[in-house]
Amino acid sequence: MNGSVVDLFAQRGNLVAKDVTPWQTFSGKGMKFQLQSYDWDGCACVSYLTMRAFLGLMKMETLICTPYAKDLPIFSYDKIIAFGKKSLLLEVYDTQVDPVDLSAMDAVKESFGDLKDEHPKPAWYDSLRLSPSTFKKGPGPRLAQLATAMTTAYLDLFGTARDVDRAVKTERNRTYVEGLISNGGPAINAVRGMLGDEAAETLFRRFLFGTD
Repeated sequence: MNGSVVDLFAQRGNLVAKDVTPWQTFSGKGMKFQLQSYDWDGCACVSYLTMRAFLGLMKMETLICTPYAKDLPIFSYDKIIAFGKKSLLLEVYDTQVDPVDLSAMDAVKESFGDLKDEHPKPAWYDSLRLSPSTFKKGPGPRLAQLATAMTTAYLDLFGTARDVDRAVKTERNRTYVEGLISNGGPAINAVRGMLGDEAAETLFRRFLFGTD
């Protein structure tokens, strides 16, 4: 498997790999990406994207979970290493039909208050971020503990999550995904620059978020 965060999903359910041809690997502007996409346990799309640049001095690892059969928010994990600086971005996006109790995730966030905060630039999707979202920098082992604890708390929600009609939930997920496509963001802007608009939009809809 690809790393501890992906392994956490594999331990909780069946990951069925999708055919991501022709975007298993793609590159441009000094960056090389590798993509994998899965159907997870018949209830969510889980995608895993890695990037290397500057001879390995810059690395990024992204996991996105987009539930389509359980009424839970989108979860996004980004680990970034840039010239020795380590950052972790954990984001939870409001795409559920009804409110969900995220207090266990909030408690994880509070328990890692010793880590320094990152301060991302303001973005159009700020209003969709839910309270457990956190942006931290610091030593790798401590960031790894935070990633594991937060992902585990998120996965625990699936045990009691309400079943939801897939069409209804997918429309909620699209509010975020189509917003990314319309308004842009760091990731989709970079991919657009390499693949062009049509390919980038297909990659995001079909493989990263599974809304197509």
